[in-house]
Amino acid sequence: MIQKRAALCLSVALAALAVPAMAQDAAAPASSPALEGQFRDPPNSARPRVWWHWMNGNITKDGIAKDLAWMKRVGIGGVQNFDANLMTPQIVEKRLVYMTPEWKDAFAFTAREADRLGLELAIAASPGWSETGGPWVKPEDGLKKLVWSETEVAGGRPFTGKLAAPPTNTGPFQSLGLSGMGIEQMLGGEAPKVPPQHAGDIRVLAFPAAAAAQLVPVLVTDGPGKTLDAAKLADGNLAAGIDIARTLNGPNPALVLDYGKPVTARTLSLFAPGAAMMFVGALYSPVLEASDNGTDWRKVIGFETAQVTATYSFAPVSARYFRVEFLPRKGIGLQMGAAAPGLAMDGDIFGGMGKTLMAKPLTIGDFRLFGEARIDRYEPKAGFAIAQDYYALTGPADGASGIAPASVIDLTDRMMPDGSLDWTPPLLPNRGNWRVLRFGYSLLGTTNHPSPPEATGLEVDKFDGPAVRRYLEHYIGMY
Repeated sequence: MIQKRAALCLSVALAALAVPAMAQDAAAPASSPALEGQFRDPPNSARPRVWWHWMNGNITKDGIAKDLAWMKRVGIGGVQNFDANLMTPQIVEKRLVYMTPEWKDAFAFTAREADRLGLELAIAASPGWSETGGPWVKPEDGLKKLVWSETEVAGGRPFTGKLAAPPTNTGPFQSLGLSGMGIEQMLGGEAPKVPPQHAGDIRVLAFPAAAAAQLVPVLVTDGPGKTLDAAKLADGNLAAGIDIARTLNGPNPALVLDYGKPVTARTLSLFAPGAAMMFVGALYSPVLEASDNGTDWRKVIGFETAQVTATYSFAPVSARYFRVEFLPRKGIGLQMGAAAPGLAMDGDIFGGMGKTLMAKPLTIGDFRLFGEARIDRYEPKAGFAIAQDYYALTGPADGASGIAPASVIDLTDRMMPDGSLDWTPPLLPNRGNWRVLRFGYSLLGTTNHPSPPEATGLEVDKFDGPAVRRYLEHYIGMY
């Protein structure tokens, strides 16, 4: 990294000098001793700065002094100090725990040494890497997500009862909890054993609902025909689901939904825990198919699994049977950048991990079809999920215009603190239902990482100005 930055500085400097040099008289010397001297011994403002990681408390004053002396000797102008941890073992006699008196004494020694050597000393925005979090961030100041629940209410009839409560769990999306293999664990960080919780209500909105929004099947089976618990797919709870068998060389996992009679579907919602991974992306490219007799199938849409639910809208399709087959995605590999494919590892993810995955059942946390058009891939559009190519995200396949804002009624002031609502909705022309959305918030649970366990805590909420100020005042105050 040091060599690259030095080369970059030299390239930029030479490029900046190119035009004036061309304008000089041909007889003039190409360079002067003073200019050559500045390249040999550049001012500190032109010297590179480097990241300097203190790994899991493996710090001694002797090591600090030798590091800084070496950096000064090779021409570095300054350092940015990070406290990090990548499953780093203890290799010093006494590990210095972040912000203990011994750690502070070592950092004060660092500041004096840097000043004596003329090195610029900076600190990161938090322990870990490029984040703003720590154990001093209270749950109410942590990063939050929008959550919601849906309650159907008949038009023209009084409704007195409790609205379904939005999810209150800590996790990335709706009822989805923190994964046991999150980025914190992948990078050697520490996940809290019991995630902190903080949740509350935001707003209650009602609007006319389309008829038969969610299509409920009468029978759900796997590929070989085994009957599965259809209720676990219909409840929308992402934390619980059903398991279907998968093998490395056998038939692809599949789900078959029998609705008993022809229905018209326009949207699907699917979530399979572990069927998509950060930096890797989707492990499956499922195909949704329709059939009138359960034997002859026609393709409806192909899509990819996601880290949260994947919602896809498509042109209306009428059938009694619908089937989703989980086809392994080709060319699986690391996806560190944009949409370009990574290293091809077909069928064998990370040298053996694919075989381990295939030996376990594929869990389906959500698979529902809807008779109404919903926003196509709203999860990445709203920031709940990551997309490899945001330019590829499109609108609903049938051009649905969504809910008319003028038809929305704000019921926030009518809901009691316990979630109960007393409301008589207007009678709709088609005698349809109203859908009441109860919006709330809960914690994402994101932490600063990868950092030592004693320095790991919640990320501060970037939409909360006072919370960010409290974070910075505490963090900088410790130094």
